[in-house]
Amino acid sequence: MKRLLTAAAAALTLAACADAGTPVELRTPAGPNLTKYYYGAEWIFTTQTPASTLGPDATGGWEAGTRFTTSREGIVTALRFWKAVGETGTHTIRLWSGSTQIASKTISPSSETASGWQTVYLDAAVTLAAGTYMVSVNTNTYQVKTFAYFDNNPIYRSYMTADAGAYGQPTGSEPDTISGSAFFVDVFFSGLRCDTNVTSPCP
Repeated sequence: MKRLLTAAAAALTLAACADAGTPVELRTPAGPNLTKYYYGAEWIFTTQTPASTLGPDATGGWEAGTRFTTSREGIVTALRFWKAVGETGTHTIRLWSGSTQIASKTISPSSETASGWQTVYLDAAVTLAAGTYMVSVNTNTYQVKTFAYFDNNPIYRSYMTADAGAYGQPTGSEPDTISGSAFFVDVFFSGLRCDTNVTSPCP
């Protein structure tokens, strides 16, 4: 299954198609004859779950996140975080490159469940070059945390590696204290398979 998409429409279709390993075509605005194929959309956390859903007290507000590195260009189409039991308030999931926020999405409290994964799709796919990034969320009352999770235990995916958690204050800023603990904030990432002229599809 292949569909020719604009970047603005990519997020929802990619989520449906790329899990099966099928390509998604994104025509780049700067090159009308160039199509980029992205494959294998994956979350960082798959079967991993917090050691306890009754997380530490986050009163006063904290920003908690996951540091990850991509090995090639790719796109992020969705973000999510694990909501602790008892957590309240509005949440914004943010994507960072260095100290620069490059994407964000706010979740309405009425759209969230009482606990567990809370997922949002971006309005447009965000392209990431190979490099190191942070995904974070503000926590207001409680947050999940698995201590020492990343100590000598990175998570490897096809085109990305997560190797640390992070936390800090105030909320809305990139968390700057790197930690071996996991805070279960996540991205849905697809790696670039190849660039090609539209008349010569990727193999």
